[in-house]
Amino acid sequence: MTLLWFVVWFIANTIGSEEPLELEPVNIWAGLLILAIALDLSAAHASKGARRR
Repeated sequence: MTLLWFVVWFIANTIGSEEPLELEPVNIWAGLLILAIALDLSAAHASKGARRR
C-alpha cells in the first residue's frame, strides 16, 4: 500500500505542481501517507494473529 502511495504521489508530483509533504499542518499527501502506513501495519498485525490460531 505504501509503495502504491509513492507511485501515485510521484506521478502526481511530476505531472502537476510540486506538492511537499508537510506534517504541520498535515496536508492531503502526508495524511494519505500516514493512512497507507497504518493500513500496512494493521494488515501485518492481522495476518500475524491469523497464523497463531
